[in-house]
Amino acid sequence: MSPIKRYILWAKPYWWMICIIIAVGILQFTAPLSTPVFTQLLVDDVLIGDDYSRLTNTVLLMAFILFFGVLLNFLRNYISAILGNKMMMHLREQLYDHLQRMSVSYYDQRQVGGVASRVIHDVGGAQNLIGGGIINLVLDLCMVLFAGFLLFRMNVTLALISLCVLPFYYLSFTNMNVWIRLAWRSVHRQMERVSGTLVERMGGIRIVQAFNGEKQEKIRFNKQTEQHFHHTVTAHLFSNILGRLSESLSHVGGIVIWFIGGGLVLKGEMSAGEIIAFQMLLGNLYGPIQRFADVNVTIQNSVTNIERIFEVFDEKPDIVERSNAYPMPECKGEVEFRDVTYTYLTLNLIYNDNHNQRANPDLIERERPPKKFYWIPTHLPPKLPEVEIEKRTGIRDITFKAKSGEVIALVGPSGAGKSTLINLIPRFYDPVDGAVFIDGKDARDYKLEELRKHIAIVLQDNVLFSGTIKDNMIYGRENVTMEEIVTASKAANAHEFIADFKDGYETIIGERGMRLSGGQKQRLAIARALLKNPKILILDEATSALDSESEALVTEALERLMKDRTTFIIAHRLATVVRADQILVVDGGEIVQRGSHRQLLAEGGLYRKLYELQLKAMRPEEIHSGA
Repeated sequence: MSPIKRYILWAKPYWWMICIIIAVGILQFTAPLSTPVFTQLLVDDVLIGDDYSRLTNTVLLMAFILFFGVLLNFLRNYISAILGNKMMMHLREQLYDHLQRMSVSYYDQRQVGGVASRVIHDVGGAQNLIGGGIINLVLDLCMVLFAGFLLFRMNVTLALISLCVLPFYYLSFTNMNVWIRLAWRSVHRQMERVSGTLVERMGGIRIVQAFNGEKQEKIRFNKQTEQHFHHTVTAHLFSNILGRLSESLSHVGGIVIWFIGGGLVLKGEMSAGEIIAFQMLLGNLYGPIQRFADVNVTIQNSVTNIERIFEVFDEKPDIVERSNAYPMPECKGEVEFRDVTYTYLTLNLIYNDNHNQRANPDLIERERPPKKFYWIPTHLPPKLPEVEIEKRTGIRDITFKAKSGEVIALVGPSGAGKSTLINLIPRFYDPVDGAVFIDGKDARDYKLEELRKHIAIVLQDNVLFSGTIKDNMIYGRENVTMEEIVTASKAANAHEFIADFKDGYETIIGERGMRLSGGQKQRLAIARALLKNPKILILDEATSALDSESEALVTEALERLMKDRTTFIIAHRLATVVRADQILVVDGGEIVQRGSHRQLLAEGGLYRKLYELQLKAMRPEEIHSGA
């Protein structure tokens, strides 16, 4: 189905407003269509007499109709504004809701700024299709029909002559539309690259500045914006060409009518008022067709926006909830992996230029029509980049069981598969083979929301959102009392530093918690997890990036958080996992050793090697605790 048809079907709930706008617009025709009639009456009848009362009545009636048209125009524009903004709001909400349900793997392979441009930039452009495009197109078509009817009533010969330019209009629009749409498609795809680079680089501005990358980033960004500039100028050039072709055809039609109609006036077969009225009505015939050149640009631009929006809607989440999924009101916290294998599928997008070579992914080359001439209107689907699928094994044949309340530590070199393993528990990914069981049932059999309700995560670099400390602590929770918030913050060793802020729990912490130190962020994340009160806890390098004082406070808070919960710990510092009930040593996506700290030391192998490498760097109390 074409993007326009899909969008019109999506807009079905708004059809009643569209019909009102069209009805009001048709009523507006009384002003432009009656003006030629009044002009002919004034020239051929009223002005050649001496009846001032008739002149007054005619002019007053004409004024009433004109100002009634002004009122209708105001009403139409007001309703159109409501319609356009309401459609944009609902489309943006639906798109955002769809993006929230997309799997983690979807975002692993895309720039956040590029995704954001679809929600902000493309939705804003899509709303113009109906309000600024289709409605105006329908109204202009009605105007053409009404004006044509009146022209044929006045003079059939001249009316037929005036229609001779329409085939040239048709061929102009049919061919130029292809160039215009492809040009605007390139504009929007290049803007996605610009947005992606902007958000990514601004988010990592500390690294850019620390490595003196400003000049390099400026060159890169300038190339992208320069490419966007060229695409935009080209799109406007094609639009301008179509507009001027349309304008020229209107002039040709008008000149021909003046020449032939003027001859009829000289022969006495038409009056001066009739030829003037005919030319004015001809303006109502050619005017909408000429305006369609501008309306057409809006439509072609909006269609490319809509194509990009439906590209997102056509993407389906990898993680879906089964139709007969079980509720999970309670959770014991028993977790079992049975022969679990997960393989990453990385999509490498190849953007080819006109020479069919691998092109710069930052720059989008302008698409060109596959044919030189078109006799019928055509829609060219977006030319998507080629895709190379790269497979990489995350984990392979993982089997183990964690009883309720146990602490499971995952150790191993970087890239061994530890994070992949724990990401399967809250179903950020699903196994390719095998299954993860929670409380004896396959995790895929539970309702997704209820499964994740019993799981909390504390990361090395926890994500905090712009807003207040309180907002971040109660994130995802409802009906939380202030007493519960304070209790959780005290248990997380966070209450003291929160109280030091002037606004306390109402303190604005900025994007990603920029006003907080690393240790404060960690304690706030722990307080957030405590308020969630999960049965399964995941700690991914939760203390590795902290100084000694902060680490002590965070470790103490984590001890409270881990109590009576099934806990999975990923840590490179082996001193933090020595008291785990079960240690899994992961290497190359497989469990190569398992057991307690003492068992693994006695066994030798990778665990003992890692332990001995870290032993020199460990503090005395850590060495003692691990002995």
